[in-house]
Amino acid sequence: MTWLNKNRNPLITALIILIALVLAFSGKSPQTTSSIILSGVTLAALYFLVASGVSLIFGLMDVLNFAHGSLFMFGAYAGWTFYTNPRLLFNTAPILLAVLAGLALSPILARFVALPRWARWLAVLFGIAMAIFALRDFPIDKLVAMGMSMTGKIIPTAEAQEPIATMLLRIGGMFIAGAVASAATATRSAERLEAPMSRTLGIVGGLVALALITLFVRDLGEQAILGTESNWRFLLALGVGAGTGAALGALMEWGLIRPLYARPIYQILLTLGLTFVFDQVVRFVWGPAGAFMEIPQWFNTSSQDCPSDNLLLWFSQHCDSIFVMGRPFPSYRLFIILVGAIMVLGIALLLQRTRFGMIIRAGVQDSEMVEALGINVRRVFTLVFAIGAGLAGLGGVVAAPFLGVYPGMAMEFLLQAFIVVVIGGLGSIPGAVVGALLVGLARAYGDHIVLAGIQLPWMTDAISGSPAIARASTVLIMAIVLFLKPTGIFGKKE
Repeated sequence: MTWLNKNRNPLITALIILIALVLAFSGKSPQTTSSIILSGVTLAALYFLVASGVSLIFGLMDVLNFAHGSLFMFGAYAGWTFYTNPRLLFNTAPILLAVLAGLALSPILARFVALPRWARWLAVLFGIAMAIFALRDFPIDKLVAMGMSMTGKIIPTAEAQEPIATMLLRIGGMFIAGAVASAATATRSAERLEAPMSRTLGIVGGLVALALITLFVRDLGEQAILGTESNWRFLLALGVGAGTGAALGALMEWGLIRPLYARPIYQILLTLGLTFVFDQVVRFVWGPAGAFMEIPQWFNTSSQDCPSDNLLLWFSQHCDSIFVMGRPFPSYRLFIILVGAIMVLGIALLLQRTRFGMIIRAGVQDSEMVEALGINVRRVFTLVFAIGAGLAGLGGVVAAPFLGVYPGMAMEFLLQAFIVVVIGGLGSIPGAVVGALLVGLARAYGDHIVLAGIQLPWMTDAISGSPAIARASTVLIMAIVLFLKPTGIFGKKE
């Protein structure tokens, strides 16, 4: 009886979902039913990769990140760029690393620099001016124009990228800009004064060395990446997308959100503003048009033996589709489902079965006690933010061969992610799983109605559906859930 009371909400939810599925799919063939369900689970896996980060960050840090969809978008563009146009990364990464190296000087500058307020503003203005001077006439449009580019033209690498000497000047200017910004924001906190200087110098030196290495191997690196088999290049692109999302998330938490933990309204305004900023950055760098990322060869083989009759045969044939209930289903969509399932298991193990997960949960409950044990809670929270952002970046790359990359994908997936977390309950990972499944299945069923129409028993002809039905179905489910349980399925009253 105790077990039933404890798991009442999940059991009631499962029963309602089961009844809804039976009613929705009654009268449909097994082939149609399996196709709709698999399509819905595919969308659910993508929604979960975004919503899980939102739920993780809010549940552990009480931060509602409205820029999370932009991290999904940046991950997609970073992975797509690595896969199709690595020269853009090799020519911009050294500049970004130089800025980070300058910013990393902050603990050292805090020991020796204590600028008055007016001098801080002058330093900020000087840093901005130095960054503008270092980036003037940077050939971003030429670097983008390669292969499947947004500009519709192809420019050879030798013509697109600048000489080493010019790039070194840009790197030096951006390092100075970052260092000036560090001086303008340096504070004499106990944490920074006690930080070992050797560690800080090691971080700065490592970033500078990495920037120079990336610059000097840019031609060799581009050729090596483009010459790599598409399957392995895709796996590397997954890592690049996840790393980009994690890096942006960590920088956002460290530089922008950390000072605003006590001001939740300011957090919302800041992250909402960042959404529009990131959208314009994407349009400026890659253009307003969209593009599709090539499906890797593992999931894109066409032959007389395809589609594969079952999953075991697929491992030897690598067909672009597999027969499921007598109907071919794209094998790449099954891969998306697999990634979503792996992420669900990984997050559960991280939070429940690892020492790091224990530290996270303890830090949320009593951060002062955890700090008394010698654990840097701020650093742990930054890492949590990076993990959530990395999941979004990974989801962006996974979605790129399926949905493509385009500037509006940030707002689209952000809206779906918030619907998912509201349905499941803010801060609940199991809720994010259930919410993603409900939203994904509702969207797939709505798409089916749009294509096939609604066949009522007393009508001979099906009623054609509007595309708005698919979009409205998810909002309708959210409204029903909130009417029955305002905190969401797994939400708890505070």
